[in-house]
Amino acid sequence: MEKQYYIQNTEAGYLGNAPIFWALDRRGYTAYLERCHKFTYDEAKRICLNNPSKNKAWECDYIDTKAFSVVDCQHIESEEIVVFKPSTIPTGAVGGN
Repeated sequence: MEKQYYIQNTEAGYLGNAPIFWALDRRGYTAYLERCHKFTYDEAKRICLNNPSKNKAWECDYIDTKAFSVVDCQHIESEEIVVFKPSTIPTGAVGGN
């Protein structure tokens, strides 16, 4: 299979510590790999040579090995926090009697 490339938009900065890449179908930018466009070598080369200070190409295989799952606090609800009452702590548990 031909190598594929993500294009990082360095002017877009970062989302937390995550770099910003071109989104699917070149419709904006994203830090979410599943929403990133994968470019061929020739496409990536053309884009990066057109604006080398802004656009940086990364091999998808390399970036994919650096990814890991995190929880986005925007998507969790405080109502879902489990609140323990002292009577629910089993005997012998840390903090129990």
